[in-house]
Amino acid sequence: MSSTYRVTLRSVANFDSFQTILVDYFLMPIISLVMFLLIAFNSTQDYSRILLGTIITTAIATGIGVISASSVYDQNIAMTDEIFSIRPSFRRYWLPKFVIAGVTASCEILVLGIIGLLALKEIHLLEKLILSLPLVVITLALLGYFGSILGIKKENPYWLTNFISASLVLLSGVIIPVAQYPTWLKIFATLFPISNILDWMLDKDILNYDLLIIIGKLLLWWIVCIFVTKIIQRNYSRN
Repeated sequence: MSSTYRVTLRSVANFDSFQTILVDYFLMPIISLVMFLLIAFNSTQDYSRILLGTIITTAIATGIGVISASSVYDQNIAMTDEIFSIRPSFRRYWLPKFVIAGVTASCEILVLGIIGLLALKEIHLLEKLILSLPLVVITLALLGYFGSILGIKKENPYWLTNFISASLVLLSGVIIPVAQYPTWLKIFATLFPISNILDWMLDKDILNYDLLIIIGKLLLWWIVCIFVTKIIQRNYSRN
């Protein structure tokens, strides 16, 4: 089992050295967070939601990037055909990608969360931020898988994962609530659970309506991923 994790780690270029990990996953996000805090200190606006949204979307983008990079590496070494013909177990192939992406994103959330919440004197939100980790990890795993599998055999295998990562702030309603979006954008953003995760984090209750919506949307994305996988596997079997 440990060998599959070592192979997955080697397939992500950003894990080549400790310096690269430190710069890409912690130093650069911290610099961005500090810039955000400098702006926040000069404003009377309540930045709690924007801070949490920035942390969450940054971590989700990180996780998606890890899953996508590992999947593209497999394509570059011509493993894709073998993967779809042999159909390795989820535990041996996809789970290591999800675990590594989830651990990386969770560490990023904790570091940025502690710094940001302390700076804004909102440390009471740290408990909800920690409780949100499973929801965030499942979200990034589903979105990373969805984008990666639809990038297989494409000229640019990153086309969908890059689009999703670049759109996370917009889809999460960090700056403007999703309810205030134009109808077409509201419908599109509502498909994603990120804005609901932020609503849940800012609510004092743990078991509430937002949590049910999040679970429902994650189940829907899981079904979509299974459906897409069946279609791609069917296409491979025909070829």
